[in-house]
Amino acid sequence: MKPLIIACVVCMMAAACSNSKEDTKNLVATTDTTSFYPLASFIKDQVKYFDSTGVKFSVVTTEGTIKDSIISQLASIMPMIQSFMEADISDSVQKINYKESVFRDAGTASLNINYTPINTSVPIRNIDILMDDQTSIIKRLFIRKQFRTKDTTSTEQLSWKTNEGFTTSISKEASNGFLRNKTITVRVILP
Repeated sequence: MKPLIIACVVCMMAAACSNSKEDTKNLVATTDTTSFYPLASFIKDQVKYFDSTGVKFSVVTTEGTIKDSIISQLASIMPMIQSFMEADISDSVQKINYKESVFRDAGTASLNINYTPINTSVPIRNIDILMDDQTSIIKRLFIRKQFRTKDTTSTEQLSWKTNEGFTTSISKEASNGFLRNKTITVRVILP
């Protein structure tokens, strides 16, 4: 009886080993073909458009109860625009941390593309792109970033309206409860 049990165990092990070899032969390497919207390209195209039209910008900064406004050239607002470009997650290194969902919003005649993190340690928490469903031109772009430095959590909300301007809003909350908000609204002034 013992030889029969041993023979059965040996046969089962051999069958299990041969199945795993077949499984590895049947594995096919797949390539990720998902394309995320290239935000940096869109923003660069917007900068080229602004540059070609020679527009100036109204920049309104609100921090707490203090409000300030200036007229500015494109070069001086480029550091703020850079924050939008840095939110591009379309490269293969970044996109593995996010999932994409797309739906059509009949009420606004928009295609809504949304990116949310799979990995919660990434700073970009949400990207929403509202695209005209007839022309595929972006109407609005919304980005939310969150990061922590020492004892402070910073949340940055970015909003872009095609050919019109953008808003950045930064909220910083320290562990002791101190809160600081700063909003900068940049609008195009046509010549």
